[in-house]
Amino acid sequence: MNNLIPCPDGTMADKSIGCITAPSSVINAESSVTNLILKIANGLISIVIGLSVIFLIYGGIKYVTSVGNDEKIQEAKRIMIWSVIGLITSISSYVVIQFITGVIG
Repeated sequence: MNNLIPCPDGTMADKSIGCITAPSSVINAESSVTNLILKIANGLISIVIGLSVIFLIYGGIKYVTSVGNDEKIQEAKRIMIWSVIGLITSISSYVVIQFITGVIG
């Protein structure tokens, strides 16, 4: 009637199944999901930082080539201001994610 057998790790297992161990990815599934989310967030932040730099350069070129046209100068300034805001936001997000990673891990 006793269908259990002892396993090397000190637990008991059913004779029909035997002693099996779960892969560490199953045991630590929560940390795997957390790591995946952090990697995706870091990747997206890297893309946004790159785009912000590209738009900052674009705004600078547009400013230099505006040749005194007030409308083009204002447009170039808006592009540069928003790209700097994007850079600050992205870098701040990266710092927050690194802080959270340090607290969690």
